Amino acid sequence: MICFSVPGRPVPAVRMTQRSKWVSKQAGRYLAYKNQVAWAAKAARIQRIDGPVEVEAAAYLYGRREPDADNLAKAFLDGLNGIAWTDDRQVRKLTIEKVKVATREEERAEIIIKKAAQVSGGMHE
Repeated sequence: MICFSVPGRPVPAVRMTQRSKWVSKQAGRYLAYKNQVAWAAKAARIQRIDGPVEVEAAAYLYGRREPDADNLAKAFLDGLNGIAWTDDRQVRKLTIEKVKVATREEERAEIIIKKAAQVSGGMHE
């Protein structure tokens, strides 16, 4: 199991076109955050996992504006692509939690990555 933190306010993924990637302020913030996730993972000396992966992430957020959980998940997974796993298709289980914090200084993301158990079947079997 691997645990690490990404300091600062988590930035959700945004819809981008090839052109908006270079023009949109939101797209720029997202791309910078994605790189920040990657650097935090590298600093934690994460080893690439082959095979199925489980990811648990908590976004610690201050203030009223709250991003969508799915867009936060996309930012975390995109930042870890090629570092924690080869491709995010390896992610078999994903848990995202949003936690309110009292101050801006407490904002961060905490991410746990582990090999997924090889389980056959699913919820409906």
